[in-house]
Amino acid sequence: MTAAVVFDIEAIPDLDAARRLLGLGDQISDEDVRSRLGKRYAKDGDDPATAFLKVPVYKIVSLAALYSRREENGSWITSQMGSRHTGQKPEAEIVASFSKNLPLDDRGAGPLLVSFNGGSFDLPLLRFRAFTYGIPMPGLHGGNRRDYWYRFGKDHIDLCDLFASFGALTKPSLAELAALAGIPAKPGGMDGSQVEEYVAAGRMDDVADYCLTDVVVTYCVFLRYALVRGELSPEDFEASMASLREHLERQVSQKPLLGDILAAL
Repeated sequence: MTAAVVFDIEAIPDLDAARRLLGLGDQISDEDVRSRLGKRYAKDGDDPATAFLKVPVYKIVSLAALYSRREENGSWITSQMGSRHTGQKPEAEIVASFSKNLPLDDRGAGPLLVSFNGGSFDLPLLRFRAFTYGIPMPGLHGGNRRDYWYRFGKDHIDLCDLFASFGALTKPSLAELAALAGIPAKPGGMDGSQVEEYVAAGRMDDVADYCLTDVVVTYCVFLRYALVRGELSPEDFEASMASLREHLERQVSQKPLLGDILAAL
């Protein structure tokens, strides 16, 4: 049996770290700190107040994951999915529990990790946040017989990197691949650029739900990619999607955003 964990992270700037980095005191407002931080990393034409930053100066506000298992040469069975945000538990606990709960097989090997652009952002961010809090994460650093950091390996599948031929092509967006597959990628109209705004407004549940929808769409892309590569037969692909639909049906009453995806599958 092979296990897979599909994951996604939503993050905002770590303004406490930014104050230390920029030598700013508590008398400086958060808005001013964010703007000064943006000026440090902004590209030409970017608004410093919203400019994308380097990974080390972000902190996690939500993490979502989908757990699946594949029987020998068969279909993938969705076993669990969910999301957490820092309004529910501290960031350090979210980081630690993700690493701690990676399933192991009979040989002590960890799961396959699947992400979309996770090699450039999500996975490194987990490492930086573990470093921030001093959290041991041996399972993410080779302790479970997996090398998640080797870009061209098979232990961490970054679908964005794969579809971009590891830098030979312009990176596709998750929304673009979802459109090709007929899947609504951004139900509710939210996108990653709005995460800071939603967090500032206290809409943490919405952020966590959005994060979970990205995980579900990423999983759908992963299954279709496995079909195209010949790793899944058409019958096993359909069975894998049926398992996902069954799991979504059990969750949609509590997470209505999943309904748009479910209706398209």
